Amino acid sequence: MSFSSLKPEVQDFFAPYINISKDKVAFPYTLESCVIDHEHWYNNRVRVPVSAGIWLAADSLPISVTNLFIGHSASDILCFCHYHPGWLAVPCSAAFASLALRPSKEQVVRLKFLFPNAKIHTVFDAGIIGRVTDCKVAMWKVGKNARFSLIGDQGEFYCNRKRYCIPVGVFSLNRFEKEAGIRSGVRTHKPKAPFETFHQFFTDKG
Repeated sequence: MSFSSLKPEVQDFFAPYINISKDKVAFPYTLESCVIDHEHWYNNRVRVPVSAGIWLAADSLPISVTNLFIGHSASDILCFCHYHPGWLAVPCSAAFASLALRPSKEQVVRLKFLFPNAKIHTVFDAGIIGRVTDCKVAMWKVGKNARFSLIGDQGEFYCNRKRYCIPVGVFSLNRFEKEAGIRSGVRTHKPKAPFETFHQFFTDKG
């Protein structure tokens, strides 16, 4: 499945924020108004950079955006919208941002400043890396940090000078917040099992 197989409303919404050449779609990542990297989607394959830049799509004034969706991959965000096109409706005033493969606190702080009235949603992958990134974004949103590591089948993290362990199989933002006593208000979105990403689900299911 390719970009042209996405629902028409998804293609129309994101058209101004991508570059299409034959069967390849490029998503520009910018930093201080300069394009510094690209993500590429072609032949059912996606190449996502490690970047300090952000790919961003928003057709409303930043102050009026009420829902901000953040993920590792722009193509994954488009596939998410293919299955949830209601978020593209005008009353939703949604914006979409990809932080690439190694999100940073600086990226999240930048987005929080740009969209001060937006509720944050995450569209990271369903594996442990995506679930840990959900937690990192939640911490950065509230101005805090936490250190994470994987010890065998346990997810270990340090927060507020305390050490916590959660089994990998049940590790999630919800469990993390309960253990750490944090309420970030971040909402997570995951594809149906056994798929890791919405792009995988789209490519397999159409």
